[in-house]
Amino acid sequence: MEIKDKAEHDPATEILLVDAYMRWALLAAEEVVGKNGLAVILRQSGLEQFIGNYPPEQLKVTTGLTLYHYASLNAGLLNFFGRAARSMAMRIGRQSTRYAIEHQSALFGTAALLASKVLPVPTQIKMGLSAMQAGFRRLSQAVGQERHLGLEDRRETWAYIDHDCPMSAGKSSDEPMGWIQTGAIQEALRWQIGKDFEVEQVACRSMGAPASIWLVHKTPKVPTA
Repeated sequence: MEIKDKAEHDPATEILLVDAYMRWALLAAEEVVGKNGLAVILRQSGLEQFIGNYPPEQLKVTTGLTLYHYASLNAGLLNFFGRAARSMAMRIGRQSTRYAIEHQSALFGTAALLASKVLPVPTQIKMGLSAMQAGFRRLSQAVGQERHLGLEDRRETWAYIDHDCPMSAGKSSDEPMGWIQTGAIQEALRWQIGKDFEVEQVACRSMGAPASIWLVHKTPKVPTA
């Protein structure tokens, strides 16, 4: 995978990022690669200011964070992991989701999601993905901005659409780079429904697409023996 900064300006890089969102990612990355490994990644990514100095757990912007900082962390992680990038980034996505649910459950409407277990699984998935997007919108609205997200029914899958994808803001890549979000969606649905679902990224802004898109299958994976 070859990741570079885009030559042209990407409006997504101007979207502010609340402190808590970056903190969850940093904590999750530290858990996977350790403090020393993360320090190396942060230096290589131009994010030295976060070495031993994570943003606070609050829905505010106090350090001038934007989606570009998050994309730079993502790019640094993918470059650092090399061939293992996919599995390691997905682990970070799953862990960052656990932090978000633990510390900001009201933001993502987790109580309503747990109450939805009596509904058909496809409906539960739609509610879960909608709640995730609503949470991200609230994060942006907290700093006076908007996130452009969507959800489409594509028969056997739900299409999770992100026009301002934090995974790739300001970045150009020859492969999709949204593995953290893949893991985040998987973990959110596993927590909500208690089953594992296949999630695949089929479009990425870093490759020139107008939006990053993940397809979420409506039926759970069949457990392997």
